[in-house]
Amino acid sequence: MSVDREKALRSSTTTAFLTALAVNAGLLLVEVGAFLFLKQRLWRIYSPRTVLPPPDKRAVELPSGPWKWVPALLMMPPEDIIRKNGLDAYMFLRFLRLLMIIFFVFTLSTFAIIIPANAAYIVSLHKGLDRISWINITDPNDQLRFCAHVIVVYLLTAFVLYKIRGEMVHFVHMRHQFLISKSHSRLAQARTVLISPLPADLTNEKDLQTFASFVPGGIDKIWIYRDTTKLNKLFERRQEACEKLEGAESAILKAAALAWRKKEKQFKKINSRKVRDEETSQEGSALIVPPANRELLDDLVAPNRRPKHRTGFLGLFGPKVDTIDWCKEEISRLNEEITEAREYIVKGKCLGSAFVRCNLQLGAHVLAQCLSYHEPLKMYNRWIETHPKDIVWRNLDDGALEMQSRYVISWLATAGLVIVWAFPVGFIGTLSNLLDLCEKVRWLQWVCEAPPVAQGLVEGVLPPALLAALFALLPFILQGLAWYECIPKYSMISVSVYRRFFMFLLIHGFLVVTLSSGITSAIEDIVKNPTQTVQQLSSQLPSASVFFLTYMVTQGLAGAGSALVQLAPLVLHYIRKWFLGRTPRQAYEVTFRMPSADFGVILPRLSLLATIGFAYSVLSPLINLLALISYAMFYIAFKFLLDQVFDQPDEKETGGMYYPMAINNLFVGLYIEQVCLTCLLFLKAKEAGVAAVIQAVFMLVLAILTASAHLFVHNSFSPLVEYLPMSLATKKMAQRYEKQRNPDENGEIDLFSRDRGRSVRKRFKATAKILDGKLDQLKAKVKGGDADSHRRSESRETKRNTFETDLDKSTAETTALDHAHGTVDGPSLSRKASTDSKASKASKKSKASSKKNVPVFDEAAPALDDSDEEEQDEHAFDHPSTYVDQSCVWLPKDPLGLSEFLVNELKAAGIDASDVGASIDEKGVVEVTRNPPDEEWTGGHDQ
Repeated sequence: MSVDREKALRSSTTTAFLTALAVNAGLLLVEVGAFLFLKQRLWRIYSPRTVLPPPDKRAVELPSGPWKWVPALLMMPPEDIIRKNGLDAYMFLRFLRLLMIIFFVFTLSTFAIIIPANAAYIVSLHKGLDRISWINITDPNDQLRFCAHVIVVYLLTAFVLYKIRGEMVHFVHMRHQFLISKSHSRLAQARTVLISPLPADLTNEKDLQTFASFVPGGIDKIWIYRDTTKLNKLFERRQEACEKLEGAESAILKAAALAWRKKEKQFKKINSRKVRDEETSQEGSALIVPPANRELLDDLVAPNRRPKHRTGFLGLFGPKVDTIDWCKEEISRLNEEITEAREYIVKGKCLGSAFVRCNLQLGAHVLAQCLSYHEPLKMYNRWIETHPKDIVWRNLDDGALEMQSRYVISWLATAGLVIVWAFPVGFIGTLSNLLDLCEKVRWLQWVCEAPPVAQGLVEGVLPPALLAALFALLPFILQGLAWYECIPKYSMISVSVYRRFFMFLLIHGFLVVTLSSGITSAIEDIVKNPTQTVQQLSSQLPSASVFFLTYMVTQGLAGAGSALVQLAPLVLHYIRKWFLGRTPRQAYEVTFRMPSADFGVILPRLSLLATIGFAYSVLSPLINLLALISYAMFYIAFKFLLDQVFDQPDEKETGGMYYPMAINNLFVGLYIEQVCLTCLLFLKAKEAGVAAVIQAVFMLVLAILTASAHLFVHNSFSPLVEYLPMSLATKKMAQRYEKQRNPDENGEIDLFSRDRGRSVRKRFKATAKILDGKLDQLKAKVKGGDADSHRRSESRETKRNTFETDLDKSTAETTALDHAHGTVDGPSLSRKASTDSKASKASKKSKASSKKNVPVFDEAAPALDDSDEEEQDEHAFDHPSTYVDQSCVWLPKDPLGLSEFLVNELKAAGIDASDVGASIDEKGVVEVTRNPPDEEWTGGHDQ
């Protein structure tokens, strides 16, 4: 390679990096500027957690102003995130904090030792970034300089291992405290185990109860998943019909409101032309609203303008029918068929899965860990922490052999996708060193002739942007493969996506890009001397660092700024508001639904940056500073989002189980760094002699020591990560038992006593704590089953009317309290506060509400149970089709009163309907103040 060409290429790497830095720094400034401008104006996008959740889960509003919120956010205890968004969110922030500390130490060490070793007193042709990197040391006489690299890698590896062990100790402690905490252990999911597949002799509750008799505390309830295919189809059809009916009824109310508004305008216009007599003007100033009935509705919305649809395939074929009339008949018919079909559920075939709810949390963890059955492929899947909303019902009806075959096929397809994905990723990698090819490929001559800025854009900005866009599509494909694998929990699907996604990012986002970039750099020398291909390629691998420098800049600057400004959620929110907020249920989604973080997709991306940082930490020390800045910005962005914006669903909480996988990914980065340095040092043995061999051997020894440490950490913490230790579980139960033990009883706890286990859990509640019979009214709805659908509708309507009456009595006071979050944190809001405190809070919130235009919500329903135990749902793990009532048809209350007429009309047809908590104005805009009437309302959105 000629000297002039060498200089040109080295100059191009610096130009590419500086161009990427300038572009992404500019994007960062624009994104941060947009965030600061919009933050105080769009609370719905940038601080919804201060308004939308129930009062006890709301966030404290950060100080106003451009920068005051930053120190307030950083000083906020990270542990507060657990209360708001769970342990997954807290450990995610902990992972970012760990990487900030690691790369801070890496930056100080490499800048103080490695950069002087690479550049001091060396006469070199390299300029710019290459001057301070590994490739600047080319003289065999300078081989001893690499001792600095070996020593620094030893020290930094020891520091990383020390931090990893400390973090795992902290994680295990936090997970165990989370599991035994009152807020979590009271949940039914803390005591429920999903077992699959069941053997033929354990497909009934009695035998399964006998099988699990060894469990401490005994078994509370067992649900065996049976074949309800026909019922499921009927249930889904009814759900679709209810949604269609809601849309049609809301559309007709909107059309009526707009028609009435048009009449009012015409009336006022005609009235203004008359003689301006004062008395006449007063009498004719407003159009009198007639009684709400069918005649008024037909007058405002002609029959030919009523919603219609086709009943054939996808609504494209078949006869056209009136949507409202068809849905009413369809729902009424399906209600009868579902009621009849539910009588034969117990006779259905067992599909091989069972949900076992234990009396004690310890019992569930013992059941999940035991060797369950004496035959292969029987009861080998046991999932702890099972939540009803986390179940993928469609993945529970497959046998053991089919599940195994689907698992194999799913991962084979993943491996095939890895191979196919190499072609587009390899092409993107070559773009990072395109100047190496433009002299050899004629149709690329324009790249060599382009201005330096254009070359910098092509090599520094375009490849990272294309790679980010390519990998943005990948999670959707991987999610489909994980779904096909028959994973029965949404949270576990996310964990599976994490594993696959990181594997893709590691292979393609790092290895393939490195190789493709190295090949383009060494292609001329390889063509001239093919026998030295391996040596040439290995020696050129450090030159691929320019791509990862630009990639780190792109992700750390523009990526963190993009996460903060939330451009995509901002656009999607207004698109949904304009096009999807037509029914109360859609309006509720737009008004109350907050975004959430998918850690199965976010963590692999951040782990890849750590892997890249480790791999190039001594080859190109500048990457450590960029990684430090990147993780610092990500920490600020995600702490803000998890505190002020995101709302993580409780059912998808894994209790921090992403964290051990993220820690393991750090070891991958260490291995790549050590193996790469070992190979590079061995390749210098021919020129540098024994010194290079000794250095390579030291690196090889370090790789073995790291693997040993990895194995030690795994063996030490793996048994403690997922399950609750008996030492903590029994200690917790002993404390509870002492609080409620009778003085006459001895101090022993028999964990194998069913009655004693239930007493420890406070299963039996004193009748004096039942509030004025309201609990009995709610339970009557469940116990009534499907025997009388009309009676169920009346019971629900009575409850709603009672709720509305209570709401009207205390709306003003409660609104002030519920929105006092601007100055007081959620848990501190107490109904027992003094009148002066209430008035003060109300006054402050009044000012904040007028400034932020915060909506007024309905008052939370009165709490009916103040015990430590979550209300036991007898149908918790039955398929929804077997017990869930018909979805309430939710209509918006209109100014003409037509919604009340339509609700009564639907009830007369045997269809549950209501217009509570929703309204539509004269312009046809739907607003809601609570969730659907057939769901519990706690004063805010609570996933």
